[in-house]
Amino acid sequence: MALSVPADGHYVLANAGVPASVLGEPGSGALKLVDVTIAGARIAAIAEAGSAPHHQRIDLRGDIVMPAFVDLHTHLDKGHIWPRKENPDGTWLGALMAVLADRQANWAARDVERRMDFSLRCAYAHGTAAIRTHLDMAPPQHAITWEVFEAMRERWAGRIELQAAGVMGP
Repeated sequence: MALSVPADGHYVLANAGVPASVLGEPGSGALKLVDVTIAGARIAAIAEAGSAPHHQRIDLRGDIVMPAFVDLHTHLDKGHIWPRKENPDGTWLGALMAVLADRQANWAARDVERRMDFSLRCAYAHGTAAIRTHLDMAPPQHAITWEVFEAMRERWAGRIELQAAGVMGP
């Protein structure tokens, strides 16, 4: 559901369904109805439904509100090559060899940028707010990949926080 929120960033998400586990009840699969007070585009308070101050209220009628996702282990430079170079046997070694062959044949800056951008658009559409990715450091690819990654970090600033770590290997 798309929300229309006040420009000042102060409002209440009323009657929001929030997993009890997010509210400190581990092991519970229940949803709790709460009011989430937003101030300056940040969560200021979470209280029992109906108890929040009377800011502008957006009644969610029990719709679920979740924290944004954080993806701690990705390989943005390796994504979306399957249509042109699939893993021949489903093993880790098969994947490694497929990536190596594809990298040598195709990984120009434009290709890496297109695949990274597609990955980030998909992640953002599904609620991801931060990604930590490994990037290949094998010369000469490292220069291309890191330059594209820095451009992506700038392009996606304010939407997805990006962090990278180099991977050495074949």
